[in-house]
Amino acid sequence: MKTYRLQVVIFLSFLALFSLIVAGIVVYAYRSNSEAMLQSSDELLYQISETIIRQTTNHLDPAHKMGNLLKQLTEKHTDNFNANTAIVESFSVKTLSIYRQFSSIYYGDKNGNFVMCRRLDNGNYSLKTVLAEDSSKESGRLVSEKEITQEMQEISSDNIEDTFDPRDRAWYILARNEGNTTWSREYKLFTEQVQGVTCSHPLYDKTGAFCGVIGIDFRLNDISEFLRTMKIGESGTAFIIDLEGNVLAYPEQSLINDNLRMPRSPDKQKILSTPIKNAMNKYLKTKLMRFTYAHGGENFIASFRPFPENYGRNWALGIIVPEDDFIGPIARIHETTLLFSFWLLIIAGFLTAAIARELTDPINKLTNEVVKIRNLDFEDNIDIKSSVTEIQTMADAMVGMKKVLGSFNKYVPSEIVHRLVKSGNMASIEAQAEKITLMFTDIANFSSITEHVAPSELVQQLSEYFDVIASIIYSHNGIIDKYIGDSVMAFWGAPSKDEDQAKKACKAAIEIERAVSELNQKWKRQNKSLFKTRIGINTGVVFVGNFGSSKRFNYTAVGDGVNLASRLEGLNKIYGTEIIVSEDTFKEARDFFVFRLLDLVTVKGRKQSLRIYSLTGTAESDNYESLKRVSDLTENAFSDYLNRNWEKAIEQFEEILRILPDDFVANLYVARSTKLKNYPPDENWDGIFKIQSK
Repeated sequence: MKTYRLQVVIFLSFLALFSLIVAGIVVYAYRSNSEAMLQSSDELLYQISETIIRQTTNHLDPAHKMGNLLKQLTEKHTDNFNANTAIVESFSVKTLSIYRQFSSIYYGDKNGNFVMCRRLDNGNYSLKTVLAEDSSKESGRLVSEKEITQEMQEISSDNIEDTFDPRDRAWYILARNEGNTTWSREYKLFTEQVQGVTCSHPLYDKTGAFCGVIGIDFRLNDISEFLRTMKIGESGTAFIIDLEGNVLAYPEQSLINDNLRMPRSPDKQKILSTPIKNAMNKYLKTKLMRFTYAHGGENFIASFRPFPENYGRNWALGIIVPEDDFIGPIARIHETTLLFSFWLLIIAGFLTAAIARELTDPINKLTNEVVKIRNLDFEDNIDIKSSVTEIQTMADAMVGMKKVLGSFNKYVPSEIVHRLVKSGNMASIEAQAEKITLMFTDIANFSSITEHVAPSELVQQLSEYFDVIASIIYSHNGIIDKYIGDSVMAFWGAPSKDEDQAKKACKAAIEIERAVSELNQKWKRQNKSLFKTRIGINTGVVFVGNFGSSKRFNYTAVGDGVNLASRLEGLNKIYGTEIIVSEDTFKEARDFFVFRLLDLVTVKGRKQSLRIYSLTGTAESDNYESLKRVSDLTENAFSDYLNRNWEKAIEQFEEILRILPDDFVANLYVARSTKLKNYPPDENWDGIFKIQSK
């Protein structure tokens, strides 16, 4: 058999293989990156849509709350318009000063009487009252209009006669006919002559008879202004339409401000000559949420999402972005990669000829080191010497690689990685049902802290804070799943089973609160912001394993039990507590800790009720007797509370207050029991406190 010099074989083989690999990588990278970029555009557009819809609904949501509040106030005086006038005037001035998105607030009763408060450009307020002495006539309506300050001081007033009747207005008729809170179609607001919508709330007297409507006006200009600030790719556009094909909000508000219904506006056809027209028509016809289309020789990506049913009347958010905004940079990178690959091929040819002579032995040594790294063996130092710079560089790089990979445990729990290495298999997407204990921590009022703390100082504090929490969780054999902003998600019982998982989680929670308290004492001396940690713990069966896409995934836990642990953390705000555990966690750990029953609740996303407990101490606590006394009193008092023994429940909660004068929970139940005693509930009352917020 004819033989060849190794140097020649390596040189020619390397050049041939390198050329094929580079060509394949470049072509594949361009295609896959383009596809990945387009796929990622879906997520980007989804996130932008979520942001816009969330901001818009946040903009509109106060109309529900404040309208319902004013409705409750005015329904007490449905037969006394003068009394309601005073209520509406005082309420509206305060509300309009807080919610700048409200244009005006008004009330019209079934007799044709009307009162409206409107914010003026000079910062004062206009109060308009229409009194209908004879509601059967078109005349004789006395209109009083005055200008007042925010302190309700009158500046000027005027009285005229008018034929205005609120009962003829669309917002009144719509609320009366539908019988619940409703949103009007978009129209030109009479008082400000700009496009807007009205949130209407019907009123009923004690007999259930209709007696009037509360209305709150919004300007659509504000939403258009918000859309103008959104950055979507290089040249993307967001807009809001309804199912009749009307453009309601658009970054260039001047194109739609004069006449809202674009298809019926011959003066505003500019907007319909843009790519919006094709996207809007296709969406209205097919109801596809995401599609691509061509316009003017250019390809576009379109994304539509309907608004929640509680807002607007069949509104939808549309976003269009040129495809080139996403794949244009990929094409430019592709050209640079080709040029770089060409020069790399030339350089590699020279280097290959030089290193072929001294390649075999160092490569064998490097191979052994790679095997050690694969087995996560980072203990021994690499000692490889070679006269070939590239090999020596590779050896030095492997030294650095060992150091870098030695930090791997900081990102992925070591137990998970070692199990994967021992199996000899590639990590794959799989999960199984496991009973685990989950913990969620969160910093109270973190958003307000970030407003007055320098970013560099905040990062340093968070790092110190997370170090404390992480060390405690790890010391109790817990696994930190992820950091979510200022929150930490951890769990016990997987991937290795742990019979003491609930006990360890509770012990860790108590130590975290104690450690954070000590950390705050140090920060207080340093004049730094203090952190208050809230913790939620739940034990239950969830799915644990690898979740994600085929290209990237996480070892994590998902399921109702995870959501419940997160909800429990948030409930600390309601009960003034620091650590709340579920009933299942309580049952697992009650022999080792002191728990205090808090409530019987249903949380958002769950129909089944559960008892929740506050973790107050351990069985070895110095004040164990006092903690146990409060726990027992609470248990007995809550039993009387559920059995409608309000007097006895109040007595026992007040006894707790004699032990703990500032106890939040006892004060809460004294107030609840007193109210129920004075206003007994119906026979269907079961004591379950329904929590709708997250």
